[in-house]
Amino acid sequence: MPTTVMDDLPPYHDDIPNYAASLEFYGLSLLKIEFDTPWNCHLSPLKPVVAELNSNQLRLYEFKADRAVISAVEALYAHQNYDDGCTGKQVEVTTDAYLFDGDAYGDDDLSGQLPTVVSKLRKHYSDKKIKRTLKKGLPAGVANNGLLFEPTSDSTVYSRFAKKYRGKLLHCYTLQNLAVGEAPSVNLQNYKEDPLKTMAHSAALLNYRNALRLRVEHVQLLLHFWSFQGMVQWYRNLSIGRDLASLLDSRVVVRFKSIPHNFSARNNALLEASAREALCHEHNTIMKQRASVTSLDSYLNCSSLSSLDSMESLLTGASSVDCSQLNLRLTTDVYGEKIVCYENLYTPAEKQYISNCIPTLNSYDKWAGNVVTVSNYHQLLPKNDSQNINQDGKVFILRNTFNSLVKGHMKNFHKSLAAMTNECKDFYVDDTGLVSIETSL
Repeated sequence: MPTTVMDDLPPYHDDIPNYAASLEFYGLSLLKIEFDTPWNCHLSPLKPVVAELNSNQLRLYEFKADRAVISAVEALYAHQNYDDGCTGKQVEVTTDAYLFDGDAYGDDDLSGQLPTVVSKLRKHYSDKKIKRTLKKGLPAGVANNGLLFEPTSDSTVYSRFAKKYRGKLLHCYTLQNLAVGEAPSVNLQNYKEDPLKTMAHSAALLNYRNALRLRVEHVQLLLHFWSFQGMVQWYRNLSIGRDLASLLDSRVVVRFKSIPHNFSARNNALLEASAREALCHEHNTIMKQRASVTSLDSYLNCSSLSSLDSMESLLTGASSVDCSQLNLRLTTDVYGEKIVCYENLYTPAEKQYISNCIPTLNSYDKWAGNVVTVSNYHQLLPKNDSQNINQDGKVFILRNTFNSLVKGHMKNFHKSLAAMTNECKDFYVDDTGLVSIETSL
């Protein structure tokens, strides 16, 4: 029997390629859940969590460490980011009352202007308590970003960290229909380009900077980050994850805001401030230093480096660059200890530009009229009765019923993990409850 060309071919194997996430991002942050549902406030303190972004899914894990380490982490965040006028380094204040002379992110002493906020802050986080905690000694690895205060996309670095510090799963959210924005803080309201009427009331302002507010699924939460650069990176990656989660047919091209609008008195002051900043010798020095960085990605992903000395190896032309000055911008001083921190990676004027490109999300902004996506929605379906509808795929959940269902679901979250399918459904948020949306394919 004659042979054919097909007989000479190797056996056919339809192997599935190995899975690789299109987006990976990891880091430590402080979590505060503000609302369990659009109608139910949830008062909880800030606590450290391990945040893991995998394509279009955000997972939050328990920070598995002893109480001494957790207390040190909380004290470090308070020392670095709370606007008490004492934790940051002091700056000379000029006699001219100029809006953009100071750093919007905490370098000016505002204690005289904000006595009420300062008194509330000191009531909960006294300077003596923070100082006493930090002087006991910092946790191992914190100085060179071993606790991932600065986030990373390096899965190898994260694996080493997770093996030691990642605990049980606390929450898992799909990023579809995510709403994310910068949470207004005490200082930020004076520097945002948005009209004052859109900013939060003083009672709703945070006492700490570098926080994002998320409305994800049916929950509103705060993620508080170590530095401004970390917050910006998380905002960028969360926005990308939201885009990855949306259906192709529903995606629209948006008009990104790259610079502030020209029709703003604040913008005029900002432009003048930026011109003054350009004339500053320090600004010129910083630009020369940045020109010597071989790779911006490597520069910002220093979490994979073993020590601060390794950062200097990223620079070329070391003879013409003062690496010690660059390290000052990559670290913060905590009672004599140098810790990796990218808070001063940008100048105040640059921070203001970047911050004005990030939307603001207030705690009291309306939910009604928005669409939310609920994962594992089968576990939150009500009985079909006189107040709720669950029939033929059409669902209406009364607000009080949904509050009770969510409370029971969270209580049995770990027991129901095995039964979770991550199947999602979109709901329209009404003042009276949730109304399911039928997706047409």
